Amino acid sequence: MNNRLLAKSQLSPSKHLFNALNLGFRSTAWVLVAIIALAPLFGVVIGLWPTAELDSTAISHFLTYNGLAYSVLSTLLLSLVAPLIALYIAFMVYSQYRFNQRWQSLEKRLAPLLSLPHLAVALGLVYLFSSGGMLWSALWGLIGQTAPEWLGLPRKSMLTMILAISIKEVPFFLLIFSAIGRQLAIKQWLLQGRALGYSESASWWLIVFPVVLKQSRLAVLAAMAYTLSVLDISLLVGPNIPELYAVVLYNWQTGFTPDEQAFAFLGNLLLIAMLGVLIACIYIHEQWVTNRLAILAVMANPLNIARVSQIFTAWLGFFSLLTLAILATFLLWSLGWNTQSAFTAPDWSTTLWQDEWFFMQGPLLNSLHIAFLSSILGVGVTLLALELQRYNKRYLPDYLWLLAILLPQLSMVYGWQILHTSSNASYHSSWIILSHVPFTFAYSYLVLRGPFQSINRHYELVAASFGYSPWQRWWNVRFMLLRPALLSAFAIAFSVSIAQYIPTLMIGAGRVSTITTEAVAIASGNEQNITAVYILVQAALPFIIFLVASILAQRTRGSVDAEHQ
Repeated sequence: MNNRLLAKSQLSPSKHLFNALNLGFRSTAWVLVAIIALAPLFGVVIGLWPTAELDSTAISHFLTYNGLAYSVLSTLLLSLVAPLIALYIAFMVYSQYRFNQRWQSLEKRLAPLLSLPHLAVALGLVYLFSSGGMLWSALWGLIGQTAPEWLGLPRKSMLTMILAISIKEVPFFLLIFSAIGRQLAIKQWLLQGRALGYSESASWWLIVFPVVLKQSRLAVLAAMAYTLSVLDISLLVGPNIPELYAVVLYNWQTGFTPDEQAFAFLGNLLLIAMLGVLIACIYIHEQWVTNRLAILAVMANPLNIARVSQIFTAWLGFFSLLTLAILATFLLWSLGWNTQSAFTAPDWSTTLWQDEWFFMQGPLLNSLHIAFLSSILGVGVTLLALELQRYNKRYLPDYLWLLAILLPQLSMVYGWQILHTSSNASYHSSWIILSHVPFTFAYSYLVLRGPFQSINRHYELVAASFGYSPWQRWWNVRFMLLRPALLSAFAIAFSVSIAQYIPTLMIGAGRVSTITTEAVAIASGNEQNITAVYILVQAALPFIIFLVASILAQRTRGSVDAEHQ
């Protein structure tokens, strides 16, 4: 001990200075990372601070608000059912694709499928399958008739919301299952199941699913939290009477009267309580499924869901076809197609694109620079967070880093808005960029954590033996091995930023328009052709980034897929 103290006391002044600077840098980095990671929690706490006086009368009026009970119950039902449907479909797809030749094809397409915004999927289903949509209009047009109103998908209903969110969340759960599957000995478990007399499909459900379900809690919570407070598609395809709770709460939050401010505070409390109910439902569902599967395993009863799983061998083709159909529908609408026109080329024109280009340039440039900068910052802070944890040789729980996608957006952004307004800050795009960073950070962390932890330290030890400095080892070895994952993380973060509606609207107060805010504003009217133009642009931006990222990743020699190390 004395020798160690003596050695430390004999360090040169330059070495002391280097150690002090190193400690100062790490401390500053931890503060920066903590601010970004905990900003959502900070926003929720501020949003739960009453901005108006509360009394028993205000609470009584809130509890007896017209349609509140039905709005809350329908939102809870939507937030519970849609993610669980997506979870089960994703697992059925995963079980059918994981150990066959199509798995690599599915993994390559996951990121581009994720890039399609929720808004595009929701409106695409309406434009395609509603009574006035392209599919039924075209079929009935062949016999010279108009499709009846009762036919097809309702334009605004709970069914439309459930279908849109369920379909869109399947690729997200597949991405999660792909990461979880690399850490599990699934192939050995399936062999053990076969040895016990179970079929392969039954073994997936009896052995693999309980483990995957337990490790997917945060992913399920993220999907439920998103559905709980999603605003844009609730406004456009959600039911009108009564409205979903996100729409009701947003109207209170943007109100100016004392009653509305009191309702906003109480509404935030109720929203957090609803999130607590959903968390309890996750554990109840998990326990029920585990017990039910255990009983079926002991009783050797046939699993009907295992038979249903075989249907999803064609899921990749179906989802790809649906995506192309949605994009084709928007394209045809933007070229002048309508329910009264036939599919004749002379009726199509690019005039609408030319007319809208003048109005679109500002929102487009805003979207690009907000998404680019927030994505760069999100990926950079993610790398910093992972490096700090690696230096400490201890990784913190994931939920601390994923708060932005585990908490309801309306609550956290409302708190940020209160802080932004009280500080008399300007309505500039820089504030919107900062409001997007927690979300781009959370999704980047979700993508990068696995590849970062999977890097074989042997490569860096070999580089050290050749005399590489720590910085040279990081740049020439670790960074190069991470480059494909970094490109994917940037592309996903970019698509997340492009699709952000609540932070852009509330922090910018409507003064900084983006492609998404303009699309929602136009879609609220009856200009379906113009809406199609903006939705196509919104969908095209992330797709282009994913395409560029995939091309650059293919040129990178390094790979950090733990399965091949």
